[in-house]
Amino acid sequence: MKIGIDIDDVLADSLPYYTRAFNQRFGLQIELADAAWRILDRCPWIPRQEAHDFFSELIEAGFFSSRPLLPGAKEAVESLAEDGHRLYIITGRAPQDEAITRSWLTHVGLLSRFEAVMHKAREPVGRHKSGAASELQLDVFIEDELAVATAVAETAIPVLLFDHPWNQGLLPGNVCRVRSWAEALIQIAHLNGGGGKERAGNNPV
Repeated sequence: MKIGIDIDDVLADSLPYYTRAFNQRFGLQIELADAAWRILDRCPWIPRQEAHDFFSELIEAGFFSSRPLLPGAKEAVESLAEDGHRLYIITGRAPQDEAITRSWLTHVGLLSRFEAVMHKAREPVGRHKSGAASELQLDVFIEDELAVATAVAETAIPVLLFDHPWNQGLLPGNVCRVRSWAEALIQIAHLNGGGGKERAGNNPV
């Protein structure tokens, strides 16, 4: 199978830390359920330049390069690659962050498992990821943002949505919510016709 995988909050634990840093910088108390990477759109009173400076400083301080892996992520990616699946990173990160992304993937020992690492250009994240998923003719995409999952699902590609406080809501028929990489492996085995399902279920990651 061809499998597309997002990075932040699918492989890496990112948005909770970002939200804490954002709240601390601007004196806010935004809860995770109300958070999103486009959180600035909900805070129009914050000057754009100040907001951009905050994010730039966060990246320069090592935000992207220091994110820990989510539990079971490394083992799951390695298992999928060893089972012969073709894996692709499709992230909403900007092109100028690609070197940091590749360095992080190398650091956690996963870069070699992916055939390509695709960053967003100027188009909206949903359009970028749905376009990349269609171009690659993916069999499944793994994501954490509900709006993005919906956009990809509209291309008839099944989506596994990692369950987080910020992505609650009704799901399209071909979007399945998963709570862990162990559940993701089971769903991938199911989409693959059941092959390896027992293995995924008996060896949780």
